[in-house]
Amino acid sequence: MTAMLLGHLVEALQDDVVSVLSKGAEAEPRVAGVELLDSHEVVRATASGHLLLGVGVDIADLDALDAALRTAADTSCALAVKCAVPVDEDLLARIRPTGVPVLAVNPQMPWTRVQRLVTTVLAARAADSDPGGSPTGGDLFSLANAVAGIVGGAVAIMDTQQVIVAYSNLPDQPIDETRRRGILGRRVPEDAIADHLDRKVWTSDTVAHHQRPGNLPRLAVVVRAGEDVLGSLWVAFPDDASVPECGPTLQEAARVAALHMLALRRQVDAEQESRDRALRSALEGRAGQSDLTDGVCLPGVLVGMSEAVREGGEASDAGAAARRRAALLRLVDLAVLDSRSLGYEPAAALLGDRVYLLLPTAGSGPVSTGVLLDHLLDRARHSLHRSFVAVNSPAVGALSPLLRARRDIDAALDHLREQRADPGAYRTEDLRPELVLRRLIGAVRGDAELRTGIVERLRAHDAEHATEYAVTLLAYLRHFGDVVAASGELHIHQNTLRLRLRRAEQLFGVSLADPTRRLLLTLELAALTQP
Repeated sequence: MTAMLLGHLVEALQDDVVSVLSKGAEAEPRVAGVELLDSHEVVRATASGHLLLGVGVDIADLDALDAALRTAADTSCALAVKCAVPVDEDLLARIRPTGVPVLAVNPQMPWTRVQRLVTTVLAARAADSDPGGSPTGGDLFSLANAVAGIVGGAVAIMDTQQVIVAYSNLPDQPIDETRRRGILGRRVPEDAIADHLDRKVWTSDTVAHHQRPGNLPRLAVVVRAGEDVLGSLWVAFPDDASVPECGPTLQEAARVAALHMLALRRQVDAEQESRDRALRSALEGRAGQSDLTDGVCLPGVLVGMSEAVREGGEASDAGAAARRRAALLRLVDLAVLDSRSLGYEPAAALLGDRVYLLLPTAGSGPVSTGVLLDHLLDRARHSLHRSFVAVNSPAVGALSPLLRARRDIDAALDHLREQRADPGAYRTEDLRPELVLRRLIGAVRGDAELRTGIVERLRAHDAEHATEYAVTLLAYLRHFGDVVAASGELHIHQNTLRLRLRRAEQLFGVSLADPTRRLLLTLELAALTQP
């Protein structure tokens, strides 16, 4: 990435993200990259001119602050710490003599988001200096301001993850609550995602007019590179009367934005995309062992995540489906960033309605997988306002065990959903009895040679004579022969249950006294009478 003046970086991020506490000894310090200060091995190998994010540094702890300042000074890097501004003058007097440029980060801003924003801004500036980049010059923020000045509206540029990668900041621009919250959070507000994903925007080759109730009118155009959708560009206007005929201008701006966003994709996370593709191919059974090891670091722990069952369910309309899909995409992003911040180099994939994360065990940070998952689920609950269930496997070191791990995780997530389990992290090893039982029942259901045939006769008799022998036997066996519990579940008298059991023995040759036959009957009943 191209080095950027620290002041320009702060200006691009805006005061609601960072502000300058101390400019440092250099007249114009530059930033060429970003690293996490708690990744000590990485920091020691970091080139000068980086911004170190002081994750976990409490400025009230002077010893911790001094240690962070020494690390930044030793590596000729700038330091970012979380604190409210203005700060005490005594603290500034402690910082200035070190000569370290220090930024104050908004305490409400997650470190992972700061990391992504800084990386994005630096990559956008690098795209500007790329000989194959935009012929018009300027980064995405400059482009947004240029378009805003031409058409007279407020511009925002989003990627496909609903992250706002750039926006105009000219004086006296029109603003509504959606734009205000989007800029503060650097992403499309959750209640506006369904409107943001409007098909007429994303599938059209022209500029679309869109107005959300209670918001300013907007024009939107999709940002594409060939058939690949990279994001979208939106312009808000004060009222309908002020919306100009500016379709060609916005389409040209979208083409310029596409050049920058392609550069972002290349530069910000090429390795991450390679790992994600390799994991997706492996989990779908489309990769060989060599393909996997070329893109994913093994051994690793596979994690599967799905949304927890909500009380009362959730609406099934198109808007709700779009919000669920958007939440899963944001969960992928959150999982990758949080894993990175805690010392892992993960691979992630969204398949269906489940997110899979592969966390390498070799060279991982000091935080265990369990702690990472608890942290991630807590962050997802607060950031996405949704609760998730996560299941992790033991460490796997090759393709075949990885596929078996996914099979076990899928079975565990199915089981937890059926049981309406509480949100949280689970392990396949703790659920091994349930997983073995599910596999046994699945095998019996799918292979007639593993069945005695008695349950088919029971069900045929029940269907023909409106009896309930199959369900009665299953309840009795599930309660280990406890007549009181079984009759309570079926809402029948105990004597009625005993009568049905005797009749089943007489009519079908059921032997409830033989342990082997009881076991086989239980498996067959579970396989053929349950969904």
